Amino acid sequence: MNVYDEANNLARALKESTEYKNFLAAKEKLEQDPEKFEMAKDYMRKQMEIQSFQMLGNELTEEQITAYNAVANTIMGIPEIAEFFQAQMYFSVVFQDITDIMAKAVDLDMGLFDTEEEGCGA
Repeated sequence: MNVYDEANNLARALKESTEYKNFLAAKEKLEQDPEKFEMAKDYMRKQMEIQSFQMLGNELTEEQITAYNAVANTIMGIPEIAEFFQAQMYFSVVFQDITDIMAKAVDLDMGLFDTEEEGCGA
């Protein structure tokens, strides 16, 4: 068995999944409206900025949280954008599940997260 062939088979299966097809359809629909597409991209950039800021050990101020939530509420009130982010989230769950399965199969985390408390069992 060639692992690269199997990886290519998995990639093809992912592209055929309902979750990916829904994500792609939502993305294509959003791209038809350049203004909304740019709004979604700007929102994603803002999300990454906030995550990076927090990963560096910084805490958001109350004003930053309020401003971010206001933008999020506005963005998610636009049906095409909300549909895109929902489809992206569903596909991301599938992708993460597959990544977790592969990591567990090769003991990538060396059992670090396998505890009775977390429900993984040893």
